[in-house]
Amino acid sequence: MPQILRVGAVSCRATVNALPENMAAAAAWIDRAAKAGVELLLFPELSLTGYSTSGPAAQPLNAAAPVCAELGKLSGKYGITLAAGMAWQEEGGPKRLAHGLWLPSGELHLYYKTHLGQREKGEYMAGDELPVFRLPKVTVGLQLCLEQHFPEITQTLVLKGAQLILCPHATPRLSADQRRESWQISLRARAYDNCVYLLAANQVGDNGQGTVYHGGATIISPLGQVLAEDFSGGDAMIVADLDLDQAVDARQTPQGMCRRFYPPERRPELYQ
Repeated sequence: MPQILRVGAVSCRATVNALPENMAAAAAWIDRAAKAGVELLLFPELSLTGYSTSGPAAQPLNAAAPVCAELGKLSGKYGITLAAGMAWQEEGGPKRLAHGLWLPSGELHLYYKTHLGQREKGEYMAGDELPVFRLPKVTVGLQLCLEQHFPEITQTLVLKGAQLILCPHATPRLSADQRRESWQISLRARAYDNCVYLLAANQVGDNGQGTVYHGGATIISPLGQVLAEDFSGGDAMIVADLDLDQAVDARQTPQGMCRRFYPPERRPELYQ
């Protein structure tokens, strides 16, 4: 029997420092995803706190924040792994750009963005690890927004065992059509070159500080095929069933004289 995982990606609004409204919107999407049978749901970067661009910085959360407990309850209630983003700061620690994985078991995993944009460097500290998270059905890695432009990150995560890469975005730079064109080039290449599934979702609408995001969501197979997408420019959720054996098969099945999975053949000593 194939190992199937139903996933969803949400392109949604996130107003800066409007935590109750953002959480209410997330809860509505989670309810909708549950009705669609989704087992893992991806939200955009900083979907909970909003992404500050020209006004007050997003107020960071920590593990004691009520929203964390609420997401944990929703994850357990519906049996969905929830991937949501926020500014994060442990007591006495630096501010980070984080994306959390809330599991139905009650566990919370955090990834701290390791490659920061120029504006972000003045507000946040970069993470220094590229972890993979071994969930009950799938091993997951994360690349936040501009990190998708670093092929080395995807390759590192895959060599650590990732079958699925989550790419949450908060980028207003392109129109919906331009975003689709960009992702058709970069994200399909990341998936194809590494024989890995990839989910991406961008914010949409005004962030409350005058910056407008144009949305976008896509799900891509290890063969580089687009399984589902939405570039309408509005709020949207896409869903697809992932055959997790396909990632394994793509990495192990010879094609002609060569395998299709080349990362194990790399020569790092030459790349200095």
